[in-house]
Amino acid sequence: MAKTSDSVAELSSWTLEEDKRFENCLVDSVGRWGEIAARLGTISAAEAERRYAMLLEDLAAMEAREIEHLAHPECSKSVKRQTRKVRPWTEDEHRLFLKGLEDYGKGDWKSISRKVVFTRNPTQVASHAQKHFKRQAEDQRKKRRSIFDSTN
Repeated sequence: MAKTSDSVAELSSWTLEEDKRFENCLVDSVGRWGEIAARLGTISAAEAERRYAMLLEDLAAMEAREIEHLAHPECSKSVKRQTRKVRPWTEDEHRLFLKGLEDYGKGDWKSISRKVVFTRNPTQVASHAQKHFKRQAEDQRKKRRSIFDSTN
């Protein structure tokens, strides 16, 4: 199986969006080229089948280290990952969290976030709970008395 630069060039001529849509169609309908072509709306069934064959050739060539794994031109390693700014919990959110904890119990973070603390997702509620219980445990340890604490 000879690897030509033509197939690499043809593969990279698709946009990132087209590639993603094609991949999603493949997951649902591999081998049903007419269905894939109809879902994409921009290629024929023969083109979808040819594109799939080229992808398989490229994967085999990459595994055999015949060609280098090429990043999509629109993707760049220098693009920094977007991170969201951390937003501390407000007193009101914490009060709602405690109410949700009382109503739904420890562990039902999904219900607490969907029915009580609307401003936070289940992962954020779980993280807040973990920190809350850790702080409570630390406070308990600090309050424990020792036999050496007697004032006699």
